[in-house]
Amino acid sequence: MIRLFVFDLGNVILPFEHRQIADKLHEVSMVAGRFSPEEIFRYMFDIENGLINAYEEGSMTSHDFFMRLKERYKLEIDFEEFKEIWNPIFREDHEVSDIIIYLKNKGYPLFLLSNTNELHFTYITEVFPIVHSMDEWILSFEVGTKKPKQRIYDEIFKRTDVERSEILFIDDIKRFTDVAKEIGLQAVHFKNAGDIWKVIKENLI
Repeated sequence: MIRLFVFDLGNVILPFEHRQIADKLHEVSMVAGRFSPEEIFRYMFDIENGLINAYEEGSMTSHDFFMRLKERYKLEIDFEEFKEIWNPIFREDHEVSDIIIYLKNKGYPLFLLSNTNELHFTYITEVFPIVHSMDEWILSFEVGTKKPKQRIYDEIFKRTDVERSEILFIDDIKRFTDVAKEIGLQAVHFKNAGDIWKVIKENLI
């Protein structure tokens, strides 16, 4: 039985391509000859050491994040111009949105659990109404920790009395779904909307 659905955001509800950010920052760098777009990408997004980690865990403000990049790469842009590069990297997977609307209409509680940052999520709430279908937002930059650390998953249990075995967690990163299973959740390693429909048909319809 499934009584609560917990969705990841990026590359589940909203596919994205963030390598374009590094390419565009390289174009506006006064020292572009010293750094490749790939180096800029690694500096920002390396899984272990990327600057994004502090930003997505809420220990760095949006402005401080921008200033670190601006100073390192001598960017010829201001904060508002940076947002125009940083934010529009998402598109909506309408097949997943259809699932969310279906579950919402059936009365199932829906949570969002995402490693994200203030700028991206503010933009997303303005551009993609589907996120407002969620009953709870569990966001790394607000909670102060990221998947796959258990503390962000524990936030689910603070906000519901549904048993762990009756919660389905959906994420595109297998390491994150593996942790969910280890702590007692059901989990789907997402590749496309059909993966979710399969579980719905097996458990709900």
